[in-house]
Amino acid sequence: MIRFALIVASVLGFALTTAVGNLLVPLLRALVPPEKETGAGAKPDSPESERQPEPPEPRGLPTMGGLCFIIGTLAAVGVGWVVVCLVQPELLGGGLTGRLMLGLGSGFLFGAAGLADDLARLRPRQVLGLRTGPRLALEGAAALVTVAALYLNGAMPTGLTLPGVGYLELGGAAAPLWAVMLMALSESARMSGPADGAAAGAAFVAMLGLMGAETILGFFPLAVLPAALAGALMAFLLWNFYPARLLPGSVGSMFLAGAVGGIPLSIGRADIALALALPFWVEGLAGLLQALWRRVRRRPLFREGSFDAWLCRRGGPVTVFYVFCALALAGTLAALRTAQL
Repeated sequence: MIRFALIVASVLGFALTTAVGNLLVPLLRALVPPEKETGAGAKPDSPESERQPEPPEPRGLPTMGGLCFIIGTLAAVGVGWVVVCLVQPELLGGGLTGRLMLGLGSGFLFGAAGLADDLARLRPRQVLGLRTGPRLALEGAAALVTVAALYLNGAMPTGLTLPGVGYLELGGAAAPLWAVMLMALSESARMSGPADGAAAGAAFVAMLGLMGAETILGFFPLAVLPAALAGALMAFLLWNFYPARLLPGSVGSMFLAGAVGGIPLSIGRADIALALALPFWVEGLAGLLQALWRRVRRRPLFREGSFDAWLCRRGGPVTVFYVFCALALAGTLAALRTAQL
């Protein structure tokens, strides 16, 4: 019967995201600033354009599309968890409900930080969103609240499992390390958001892997959350796959980062989060190298500005989607292997 609840959550996630998207897309399209419609943006010599790394953003496309799958996921998880609790009433007041809320809450905290960044982009003179300092402050607050909630609920892992090494105990260094990991993952996912289907496609594969990992680890009822999010992302890709008509925005990309990082942490397996986020780590590492190279050599490492733009230049937007999904699949296989250790 729990399998039935997962199917219900997935189907509802798809259907509700489709319905919400049909309502929100016209509204989000109306919010596109005139600068983006005409192709104008921050001037090359403006202070906003000097910040590195910044993700390139297609002009004229509505953002904040992540609100579609966030709303769809929330409703689908609610219904799916009700079905699970009807099958196993003892779960309603047990620790699994708390772990489910921790994973979902992590996504919403980072999604709220991303929403602030997206709302800032609506200002004509701030089309690049929040400045780096305020944005990192919001991400840091989201990470601290997430880690504190994990600690207070007795769910925070104090170590991680490494292939060939076994369980590595981190002690007091665990909490700050998970906070830094969540912030880095959020920034990396934000950078991949403007690429057609990249963030949503990679997260979709990661959610499928997370369902398998939770099954292996004995948290099968909690798979209702990744099942609902996978269904919602499948619907969102109808707008986000090339040629994209809707972008997830910072709210969507950072929500996905919070989910990919927060759900494994809620079940005590940070190593699974590290593996599932492989495509985002690659994007973030490329952005970090770009910034360091520009500072040291006074010229960009990638002329296109980012890893996904570099891929797009050489193979097109569909190639970016396939590469990110392939990286996500490799990360999923690593996560499943790690879950079996």
